[in-house]
Parts: sequence; structure tokens; C-alpha cells
Amino acid sequence: MPAGRALRRADVFAGEPCAVLLTTGNERSRIIISALLSGSPTRVGFTLLPGLAVAPLRFDPRLSQIANNLRIVESLGHAPALLQQLQSNPALLEPAVYFTAGDVEAARSLLLKSNPEASLQSRPVTAFVLQGSGGQRTGWHDDRFAQLIRHVESLGHRSIFLGTASDAPTIDRIRSLSGSTGQSLAGLTTIPQLAALLCLCDFLITLDTGTMHLGRAAGLPMVVLAPSWQRAIEWLPLGLPNVRILRGEDREDIPPDYQLDEISVDATIAAFDELTRVLPPSQEQRQQRINRLLSTRRA
Repeated sequence: MPAGRALRRADVFAGEPCAVLLTTGNERSRIIISALLSGSPTRVGFTLLPGLAVAPLRFDPRLSQIANNLRIVESLGHAPALLQQLQSNPALLEPAVYFTAGDVEAARSLLLKSNPEASLQSRPVTAFVLQGSGGQRTGWHDDRFAQLIRHVESLGHRSIFLGTASDAPTIDRIRSLSGSTGQSLAGLTTIPQLAALLCLCDFLITLDTGTMHLGRAAGLPMVVLAPSWQRAIEWLPLGLPNVRILRGEDREDIPPDYQLDEISVDATIAAFDELTRVLPPSQEQRQQRINRLLSTRRA
């Protein structure tokens, strides 16, 4: 393959032997073939071509994505020490996205521009993610989102709306339906800037999509609206005190017009109100989130 030949010409694996670790989601044949052609002697993990792996693994549906991927570490012989650390500090299992001081200033500037007449400390900031990736049915009804937005803003919260540039039409449609005064920041951030921006917010209400994982990495209190056709253990942040997950009972089928029908507005409002009581917004919490993920390297 061209990719494999390019890797060998570049001699990127010179020196000590290199291990290629194949995580869930990277099972495609071209990946392990490239690893083989690169000369890697250690090919461990999940693949559609197990015969080319030194230690192939099968996905265990009883485990989460994180737990399945940690089995790769076990295959490399590092499990005892790692498991001991995880048992003493479960936070090590949580994802992290680091950012620079410049990313924080860019995020702070966006928040101030979205509400120039108020300081960041004057009102709680609730971020919304109204659009999924589009590849799967993870969207909610527009009118339900509109009711929820009106409720959040009636509590005195400032709303901001996050997503990619392509999400802007959906955001504008729902904002108009809700009569929201919140601002769309869709497409205006890099991923590190978005992580910093979430740390500066107080709450996140989101579909089960990429920004939800950034919110999880930030440790932000959030309400997650999740599909019932995808097993909760695979991707959702289960068991976290700062997360409320709403989803229906497990199902196998995805109706053509499915829009998270099992999740009601009343249940979502109740989850959000309870979260705000248990984890009220504070400048101290914002700063702690920033401090935990702030990189010390220079931009």
C-alpha cells in the first residue's frame, strides 16, 4: 500500500521497535495492513484481519469503549500496575482535552462578545448543542428544544449555541422558534478553544455527540439527551455526579422519523433544575476546570 511504503521510506519506526495499538473504531483493514508494511513487530488490538495482529482482540459488548481499549494495555503486560492506579483514582479513566492560555483568552473573548453588556460572572452561562453529526439519528424535536431553551433563559441564564459551521442553519431555526436572545458560536472555535469555552460555562445541555465528550473532559455539569438504540455503556458518561443522562429503554430498531421521542420536555427540565440545585454555578468551579486542563507549554 502507498501509506505503508511511505512509512517505511520515512523510517519513522527506526530505533526501538514500535507497537501499533488498534483501538475500537480503528478496525479497518487498511490500518493493520499499513502497520504490517511499516515493519511494526507489535500489532495489538481490534481489527477485521486478526491474522495480521500479534494479539488480536474481540470487542466485548459487556464493557464500555474505554474498558475495551484498556484490554490492549493488558495484552502488553502492563495491566497490574494500571489497574491498581485506576482502582485508587477512577478519574484517570476520564478523557482530557488540554488547551493553552491563548485558547482560554479566545474563548473568553467569544463569551464576552456574545453578551457585551454583562460580565462573565453576572449570569450563569448554559451552552446548548442542538445538532448531532448527521450520520445517525440522534436529533431531538425542534419544538421541545425551544421549550427547554425558554425555560433555561427564564431562570436568568445566558444561552450560547455550539456546533460546527454546518450546524448554523439548525441553530438559527431553533433559536428563532424559541425566541432566544442567546448567540450562536458555531464554527468559531478550534477544538482546544471549544474545550476552554466549556470550562468557562456553567452547564451544558447536549445531544450525544462530539461536544458532549468535550464537556465530559471539562467536567462540566451537563444534561445529555441520548438515543435508546445505542447501548448506554458504549459511549455515555455513566455514573458521573455532574451528568444527568436522559434516554428511553433499549431498542434494536431505528424508526425512519425517530427524534429521541422517549425524552419529554418535562423530564429534561426536571433534570436540569435538579442539576442546578446540586451543582450551582460559581466562578471558583470555572477556574478549577480551567486550571486542571491548562497546558504549561507555550502556544
